Amino acid sequence: MDKAQKDVIVFGYGLGLIALFFGLGSVFRHGFSWAPVTFFICAVIFTGVTLLRWKALKPGYRGWMAVAKIIGSIMTTVILGVVFFIVFVPVGLVLRLAGKDHLQRKKDADAATYWQRCPSGNILKERYLQQF
Repeated sequence: MDKAQKDVIVFGYGLGLIALFFGLGSVFRHGFSWAPVTFFICAVIFTGVTLLRWKALKPGYRGWMAVAKIIGSIMTTVILGVVFFIVFVPVGLVLRLAGKDHLQRKKDADAATYWQRCPSGNILKERYLQQF
């Protein structure tokens, strides 16, 4: 069984399991009515199709993966934006207000160069050979 086949089968069983959980939740919320029966029928259909003809689920799987890729790229952008504005912007503002300049970006008109001497000795050789 290759990875693509396994992914489609897991997708089919997952849909069946999700439909089953929605059916059980609907039973507890509404009692036995048309909603839980519909969810249970969907669970049986998804599980049955997965058992008998898993290849029939391939188009649905591909569509779901396309939608998931779009949602993933949007959510990544949103999460990284929120982290940036909640963490990095306040830290940068506090450091700027405190007068800290960790990158040493101040310009010096009298300086001939901005190069800094590296500490000499065996420390650098040891760090070079044992990086991790």
